[in-house]
Amino acid sequence: MVQWFKLYKNSIQNIKTFYFNGTYPFRSFSPKVVQFIFKLADECGMDNTVKYKCVELYDRFLSEYFIYKHKKIYSNHSNQWLKFLKKCKKQSYLRVLSCMQLVSKYAQQSLSLKLKDIKVILKRTGHIYTKKNIRYSEAEVLRIVDYKLNEPSIFMLVEYFIEVIPFIATDRLYSTCLLLTDFVYIYQQELYDQLHYQKTGYRIYTYSEKLEQLDIEFDKITTAAAVVVTAFYILNSTDKTNEELCMYLSTLCEKSNDYLLTISTVLISIINSICIE
Repeated sequence: MVQWFKLYKNSIQNIKTFYFNGTYPFRSFSPKVVQFIFKLADECGMDNTVKYKCVELYDRFLSEYFIYKHKKIYSNHSNQWLKFLKKCKKQSYLRVLSCMQLVSKYAQQSLSLKLKDIKVILKRTGHIYTKKNIRYSEAEVLRIVDYKLNEPSIFMLVEYFIEVIPFIATDRLYSTCLLLTDFVYIYQQELYDQLHYQKTGYRIYTYSEKLEQLDIEFDKITTAAAVVVTAFYILNSTDKTNEELCMYLSTLCEKSNDYLLTISTVLISIINSICIE
């Protein structure tokens, strides 16, 4: 696991260059989309690995799909762009199910979605597709993401940290981290908007400012570490334990203690504001 973590860290060292040479990626992490995926996974009996990977895959697909289509359509036929956006919105349920279908085949084959199941679910949402349409969509998603389905989720990194921290990992810690990970996925944009505000003092940012914050927004490693820190805090661990944990995880993430605590503090602030509402 330690070797895997090192390899993963190396693979994302230059995240700003990795993402399309200056075009920041589309983010599909709206609360509505993530909650739909979580509900779908629950209804289909999928485990946590599948639901988180489905969110990651759908987000990655949309990002690369929009850039691919922008180059193909907008640059040459800009008048057709709005038509494409409407079609993309109409196909969103189908694309989510294609992602769930692919991830379940990869991670939980015993419960992988069958074509007839997908047809029934889509019909319930008011969308009628043939088996041929569903097969094509699955192939399209797979092609657009370059056949790469094993992108680590935030919770995969949370599990790694739970395993390697020099403290006893209890069932309560695991379940609390699970709930916090759900929350982070659902309110991810709110989390990163507030982190941007903490850093700059501005709630609205330009394209170049957004690009400068990519290493924050796409840093799943530090987000996962902050989830573990927050879970320890919620479970009323001692100040000494919290301090030791922060130091240990900040070393693994190669980030400062203060930065980890900032993410954790913002996360708790959002949770409190949601609870008050």
